[in-house]
Amino acid sequence: MNAVRIAILAAAAIAAIAVAFFVRQAMSTPEAPQVVQVQEERPAVRILAARNDLSIGARISASDLYWQAWPDEAIAPGYIVEGRGQGIEDFAGSVVRAPISQSEPITGRRLVQPGDAGFMAAVLTPGMRAVAVPISAETGAGGFILPNDRVDVIVSFEEESETRRGGRSFVARTIVENTRVLAIDQTYGDGEGEDVVLGETATLELTPEQARAVSLAVARGEVHLVLRSLTDNATGGPQLVSGGDPVPQPSSSLGEPREGRSSHVTLIRYGRAQQVALAGDE
Repeated sequence: MNAVRIAILAAAAIAAIAVAFFVRQAMSTPEAPQVVQVQEERPAVRILAARNDLSIGARISASDLYWQAWPDEAIAPGYIVEGRGQGIEDFAGSVVRAPISQSEPITGRRLVQPGDAGFMAAVLTPGMRAVAVPISAETGAGGFILPNDRVDVIVSFEEESETRRGGRSFVARTIVENTRVLAIDQTYGDGEGEDVVLGETATLELTPEQARAVSLAVARGEVHLVLRSLTDNATGGPQLVSGGDPVPQPSSSLGEPREGRSSHVTLIRYGRAQQVALAGDE
């Protein structure tokens, strides 16, 4: 076998091997490339939320609120975001205007703070009314009446006397007992650690019937607020004593003694009782 034939056979063998290799590569299934999924972390902020269910009229304390993580793209207008101006302490003392569920975001529309419009309506006991009466240092216990105190409402006025011809006498009558003072002027609080409030108007919490009686008393004479003891706060709600009907002449009215009325009074001084005659009875 000559050299030319050997070279041709070698070239044919190499070509056959190359064809076989390419055919095998074409028939084999290529492996799918591994795709590494990189999950992008969404930025989260913290918003103010309710720790428990809050009902209408509930007073908010700092323990009722907390900061809850919230996606940044889900922040709605009105949400209170941490580090953007307002904190939990800014909402302590607020009153709930609309029900708030647990873990629900807090918005300014659902809370009302002291001094805001609608605050008085939020703190009123259901079924009660807020009535303003004029006061002064003389008619308001010297200015020592504070919001949330309990008072009696007394009206004093002058009327014609039945025992004195053409004369007049002064009458004092209790209208309502043990009613709550909501505010003095526009100052509202719990009455704890506050200074004396000298105002010109006291706002009282009354029933509708009591509100009518007190309004009539304001128009009829001078209204006095008599401060009650703190222990009276737990004795119940306000009691209507007088409905504002025409006041009969009481035995304690100023003027001449009525027939059959005692002409002496008992004066107790330093623990000793002493009978004192009234003027004009000697």
